[in-house]
Amino acid sequence: MTILNYFYIFFLTLLVEKSAQSEQWITYNENENFLISYKLKRCNDIKNGFDFNVYLIKLTNKTGKTLVVDFVLGDPLNPRQREEDKVIVILGKRESKEGTCWGYDNLSLTHSSNMTQKKSIPKEFKLSSINFVEIK
Repeated sequence: MTILNYFYIFFLTLLVEKSAQSEQWITYNENENFLISYKLKRCNDIKNGFDFNVYLIKLTNKTGKTLVVDFVLGDPLNPRQREEDKVIVILGKRESKEGTCWGYDNLSLTHSSNMTQKKSIPKEFKLSSINFVEIK
């Protein structure tokens, strides 16, 4: 093998490691019943002009019972907080649900937009009023 081949293999290994690290979920809130975690992801759809950095949220039910988890996206002290920012999710026994780039599931929070030339101010990941109810 030539030195160029070794360099190529080393470079690919570094890329794979970097990609795996950026895909890891960060724990935000955990108790004996559920786990809330998040990760930052770039959601880019050039065809439709969509380019955002989004926090994807993952909820995991750690129990053998159905749970209803509710929370508010963002900071409750913010006077512009809207009722639409309240999220309610039903989790079956030991079920996990993950947010997507397209946000149909309400398990995502916009971090910043890359669409305009103006610099956008990134939002900090914050959830508030986290509650859960067990369904028997």
